[in-house]
Amino acid sequence: MTKNNEKRMKKMILTVVVALMTTLSVNAQNSELRHEIGVSYGSGVSFFEDLFGYELFTAIFDQAGGYEWRNGSYSGTVGVEYFYHTNDPKLAIGGIGTFTRFSEDVYNKNTDQQTGERKRTYLSLMPAVKYLWVNKEHIGVYSKLGIGAMFVHVKDEDNQRNRSANDDVVHLMMQVSLIGIEFGGKLRGFAELGGGEQGIVLAGLKYKF
Repeated sequence: MTKNNEKRMKKMILTVVVALMTTLSVNAQNSELRHEIGVSYGSGVSFFEDLFGYELFTAIFDQAGGYEWRNGSYSGTVGVEYFYHTNDPKLAIGGIGTFTRFSEDVYNKNTDQQTGERKRTYLSLMPAVKYLWVNKEHIGVYSKLGIGAMFVHVKDEDNQRNRSANDDVVHLMMQVSLIGIEFGGKLRGFAELGGGEQGIVLAGLKYKF
């Protein structure tokens, strides 16, 4: 083999090695960005169906009957989510799980005495999709939609009216995050504005891998 041929062979081998390393590096980077797990805390009015359906009518009848609800305690919503980023760099699919608690006391307005209490525990599971309007290395802007089931445990006690309830019900539930922003590297902070079981305003941390 002549020196020129040897040089060309070495150059060809080096080119192939560099191309393979580049391909492997790109694939590794893409693989690292395929998955994400996030934890969030949300606030604002959620559990729409329960609050604006049964709860609203019960409140109206209680007020008319001389009773009112006081000392409401809302835990806020803890959310856990997972998303898988598809071959389309702007589209991710996954799911959202949420947990919320709410409680309040029932009072007789005439005697100003507590007659009972009401407790609600909410657990939601929602398949979800996320669309990234901006998908850069250290920042992303997106919208998110999740639709699924909300499981509600209802526990009511009213000693004065001899009323009690200890039931489990299921509602259709959703989360619509109109705008979300995430920032960072593999570990990212994020915040969203929208409505649904995760909350109207929520923020948290996510890890991409």
